[in-house]
Amino acid sequence: MIVSKKRSFTKSISWRFLGSLDTFFLSLIIINYSTQNYSFNLAFYIAGLEIITKTFLYYFHERVWNKFNIGRLEESVRRSRSLFKAISWRITASFDTFLISFFITGRFDWATSIAIFEIITKSIIYYFHERVWNRVKWGRIKQND
Repeated sequence: MIVSKKRSFTKSISWRFLGSLDTFFLSLIIINYSTQNYSFNLAFYIAGLEIITKTFLYYFHERVWNKFNIGRLEESVRRSRSLFKAISWRITASFDTFLISFFITGRFDWATSIAIFEIITKSIIYYFHERVWNRVKWGRIKQND
């Protein structure tokens, strides 16, 4: 089984919505806790720029994983595949978040904190996102052996 480009695109958009909300709230909490100055601007800029970069990165990540049959079954995928995808995505995405956060804030400590907390929250969210999409049959194409 492989997946269509439309499925990859739709999955990318659904993940980006969840991921950007998480980044916005993490950035807001970390920056505002550090400054005692409650401003949405930096968190908004970080999450906004992330929407652009990560939409492309996630789509590319999905297409690369589509080339591998590790953990792929006839009509679904094993939990191990979801876990490996979550780990590879988290490495890519956290590095992207760190770069964006550092670029926008100019603060290494804030960028590091945002990226570290994101590893925890988004790994959990991503795993469940993968499991939900595992139940969706739309966009799956059976391979002929």
